[in-house]
Amino acid sequence: MLLSSTLPQTSQSARIFPVAQNVQHVVKEPCQKRSRDSQERILRAAETIIRTKGFEALTTAEVVRRSRTSIGTLYARFGDKTALLHAVQNRVQAREEALIRQQMAEVDWDSLTLEQCVRRLVEIKQNATQGNHRLFEAFVVHGATDPVLRAQGYQHKAVIEDLEVEKLMRHAAEIGHADAETAARVASRLAQAAQEEYVQRSLSGVSFPPSAPPDLLLGKLAEVIIAYLRTPDGAEAS
Repeated sequence: MLLSSTLPQTSQSARIFPVAQNVQHVVKEPCQKRSRDSQERILRAAETIIRTKGFEALTTAEVVRRSRTSIGTLYARFGDKTALLHAVQNRVQAREEALIRQQMAEVDWDSLTLEQCVRRLVEIKQNATQGNHRLFEAFVVHGATDPVLRAQGYQHKAVIEDLEVEKLMRHAAEIGHADAETAARVASRLAQAAQEEYVQRSLSGVSFPPSAPPDLLLGKLAEVIIAYLRTPDGAEAS
């Protein structure tokens, strides 16, 4: 086999908008309103492109066209495609966290049972992440080689986990484990892992059978978490 045939092909978007590796980019908040507006339009355009077409569709030409800015403005704010993706991730995760906090604030958690609490938490997380599948794919796939994306993702997950654990611990008396907080954290991570798997399957083209629609899968996920939390250490769930 020729060496050239084993080399990865460089896409047109990668040549136009180079991707820097393992570099942390700090995007400073512009002082002037005009600059803030242009930065917001760039971020909104980039997020929309990734959300609807995927990360590979993100090019300077398309971002500039959608944001009604210039190439110079784009590069002045974001040096490369990686820096732009870092900023989009921060934007999406901040919005997701705000939505989760808002929905949590609307619930009287002390009036719920442990089962009701788990089901509500699963529902809230699903509502907050709905429509973000391609964005999530970009963060996960490129986070495998980008420590900044990976660190930002872990930090976001840690914040959401703390929020969920605080709600679950209000029902610590119903948790069968000796260390209720550790069990609550495991439950939060189980939910996160299951929902990530669902997104990856959806994007891979592996369809679920008609007998297992998303709502049913989320319901079963809640049941698994409830069974885990209620089962005493060392015992098997019935």
